[in-house]
Amino acid sequence: MMLEEMLKDEREAGRLEGEKIGEKRGEKQSLELANALVSQGRYKDLKRSLEDEAFREKLLEEFGLKSK
Repeated sequence: MMLEEMLKDEREAGRLEGEKIGEKRGEKQSLELANALVSQGRYKDLKRSLEDEAFREKLLEEFGLKSK
């Protein structure tokens, strides 16, 4: 049982680390999108992107920020 518990703990630690990495990537992507929109004076698009996920995805593609 000890080995199973150790493996379970390792998997959980890996999952948590993956979540942390994903959150950082998402944060970076969001900031880059916001910066691109502000630099072009597209404030309405920025506001809409906060509320409309499909529109946000379209903008991420437009600016080449879509995660691979």
